[in-house]
Amino acid sequence: VLEIVPGVINTIVLTQVALIFTAILTLISFPLISNKFSSTPNRFLGNIFLVVFRSTPEYILAYMFLQIFGPSMFPAVIALALHNGSIIGHIMGHQSNELILRPDVTKRKIELYGFEVLPRIYGSFLAFLFYRWEIIMRESAILGILGIQTLGFFVDSAIADIRLDKMIILLIFTAFLNILVDYIS
Repeated sequence: VLEIVPGVINTIVLTQVALIFTAILTLISFPLISNKFSSTPNRFLGNIFLVVFRSTPEYILAYMFLQIFGPSMFPAVIALALHNGSIIGHIMGHQSNELILRPDVTKRKIELYGFEVLPRIYGSFLAFLFYRWEIIMRESAILGILGIQTLGFFVDSAIADIRLDKMIILLIFTAFLNILVDYIS
């Protein structure tokens, strides 16, 4: 089964890049709905942004970006990062709203972000990010159906060729990757 090695490598690469972009998007987006950083109208708009992307399935986002950017890993990375970053950003924004700040805390937003709010919610941020890591891995494998050469692509090809033995082996490797990521996280 020659597809296992490139499928596993592409799935891992796609997962890790999407995870990094998810983390970046989360750190940028949670202040959009936090009362520590945004005014009420801006929080309303930020909330709409996060709700739209967290409620739109990755498959739909990936398909839309596939039409715009063409077949590559980039549409999948953007789709996974937008969806998962919006979910974690929404949770983190609400968590930051519950923080009680000291009376002498700085009024500069960048200092408030970097030295007060983010350090206090960073543990939760990592917990949510590691929780979503396994989901991102699973979705990365499945997004192969859209033509990205992850394990899902080769599973889809095996189904099209009516090679159920090959499909089962590829699914076992996909499950093994998910179990491994779940164990690490």
